Amino acid sequence: MPSGKILIVDDVSVNRMTIKLSLKNENYTFIEASDGLEAIENAKEHHPDVILMDAMMPKMNGFEATKKIREIESIQRTPILMITSLENKEDKIHALEAGVNDFISKPFDKTELKARCKSYAQISSLNQKYSLATINTITSLPNKMALLKDISEGEEEQELFLVKIDNFETNENFYGNKIVELLELEFTKLLKDAFKSLNHQDIYHISSGKYAILRHCPDRLKREAVEDFCFNFVEKVKHQKIESYGYDFDVNVTMSFARGKDSVYEDANEVLSSAISHKKEYLLSEDVIDGLREGLSRNLSMLKTIKIALRENNIAPQYQPIFNNKTKEIHRYESLIRMKDEAGNTIYPGPFFLETAKKGKLYPQVTKILIDKVFDKIKETGKEFSINLSSLDIEDPHMSAYLLQTIKEHADVADKMIFELLEDKDTEDYEVVKQFIDISKSYGVKIAIDDFGSGYSNFMRILEFEPNIIKIDGSLIQDIATSPLARKTVEMIKIFADRIDAMTVAEYVENEVIYDIVNEIGIDYSQGYYIGKAEEELLEEKIFEKSSLV
Repeated sequence: MPSGKILIVDDVSVNRMTIKLSLKNENYTFIEASDGLEAIENAKEHHPDVILMDAMMPKMNGFEATKKIREIESIQRTPILMITSLENKEDKIHALEAGVNDFISKPFDKTELKARCKSYAQISSLNQKYSLATINTITSLPNKMALLKDISEGEEEQELFLVKIDNFETNENFYGNKIVELLELEFTKLLKDAFKSLNHQDIYHISSGKYAILRHCPDRLKREAVEDFCFNFVEKVKHQKIESYGYDFDVNVTMSFARGKDSVYEDANEVLSSAISHKKEYLLSEDVIDGLREGLSRNLSMLKTIKIALRENNIAPQYQPIFNNKTKEIHRYESLIRMKDEAGNTIYPGPFFLETAKKGKLYPQVTKILIDKVFDKIKETGKEFSINLSSLDIEDPHMSAYLLQTIKEHADVADKMIFELLEDKDTEDYEVVKQFIDISKSYGVKIAIDDFGSGYSNFMRILEFEPNIIKIDGSLIQDIATSPLARKTVEMIKIFADRIDAMTVAEYVENEVIYDIVNEIGIDYSQGYYIGKAEEELLEEKIFEKSSLV
């Protein structure tokens, strides 16, 4: 049944009562206001899901109240329905210009009122989820999702600074999350104070210890000004001890700067990575542009190949079987993206295909093709299939929305879809990832952690994600027959997985010796060339042949 809060705004108490009686069985909570001023105050206090607004009222009419609400950030996305007897076209245009979403004519039809309230309450719920997903909960600054959205909506060239607190993860491990959150709050104050001298800038908290400052204005900063600003800020942070609740933090930062349009974040992030790897305190995109151009010719060639493949429908998955070690059956497959070039050669994801697709803004199209074709395969076969998702997929608001919408459209078979998430230390917004996981699992999608044990294993993050499956990194499985340490690590991962009720998959099971050891340890599934390679046609049965293996 519907639920939520509805603010009823009407100066006639009988009208308010009539609306409540019409909706009494719909499980709503009602808030009332008798004029526009009271409506604004109640909306700010209670954050309703829907506002039913009368047009003509004393003190402040519905038009003015709507206009004011649209100016208040915390409630400006609330759907407003105007219940009115106004029939004049100009009045309705006036209401729409003020920000009214829809109209219900007096006298209203109960069925229409219920349907519209239900529809807009659902829209409001989505709006609220989006608002929560675009705010960093520690500093209340816009997060990476908001940054990418703002960049994509910009029409002119934009300038972007990235600032990363050095050794932030070390501080986090030493002091703990709660104390380091205090550091971030104090650093945010320092950042705001330093960057207020730049006009037309917005500050974002895009991940733990990492910030972005986006400028979208016509007064382009000169190179000398950018260098001076970066130098002065780095020095200011270096010589200013940050104190919070009895803790003293000595902080250093690394910065980058880039300008451009759609790819400005990717450029700035690549420059920041270069600055960190070369131990530079700051770096400008102009300083590394020559190095970035070295691979331009190769990238352009690959980009052309990808575009042709997209146009000719030459991008499709191959399916590698995943063998159930207990039932000795194959009922699950990993879907691996492949591309055919104009000569018919198969091109694999690495090292250039997917990276070029990402840089060329074609990666979302590739991912959409993959998920659509895999869902078609699920419906065709009734078997389980997994696809790999990166942080780029999940943290991109448009791709995330597409994935969730596709799951919803295939809700009847969503329980046979598995999302394999790369255990990635570069994941920038765990809150967005966690929310995506929770929504996906609500439709029955299973979550697997890929390459677990590959060198970065944040067990607390894994526990938060509550995965159904843990896929053990191939480097451990490849060495399991020759390295006691690798075997002990795999055994520990199996114990950990059992404790959290997660199934285990051994990747890179290349031969009989490895397969036997994996089974001795009790790993649930095997995947690798010993079971079968990825092919366009499904391998539905594994026939084991004894061989003399060294």
